[in-house]
Amino acid sequence: MNFKELYEALDTHKIDNERDREITTRILEAERDWDRPITDLDEFIRFLEQEIGGPTTKANLRVLLKRYEANGFINAAWNAESVYALIEIFDYTDSDNLKSIFTDLTKRL
Repeated sequence: MNFKELYEALDTHKIDNERDREITTRILEAERDWDRPITDLDEFIRFLEQEIGGPTTKANLRVLLKRYEANGFINAAWNAESVYALIEIFDYTDSDNLKSIFTDLTKRL
């Protein structure tokens, strides 16, 4: 699913479930703050996995934030903001992997 479709679904109130609206909002916030252009959820996951060096779990995202912080957020301030928004997504689901959250959301929408 691409970000334009996500934004339109949110903007036109096509997402009935409050949890899905919150997840979508956080995804769009994260996409907006990421330092390079991305077009869809799959591409975002690929960038994140590459940046992390592994799966997109909450724990791994926190490690990534610590790495950004240890580097003084040099060239990573916007990505850090993005990762903060992504970590918030885990508050709305029992899943432990962002990739599966994105996949499940896409199926529901």
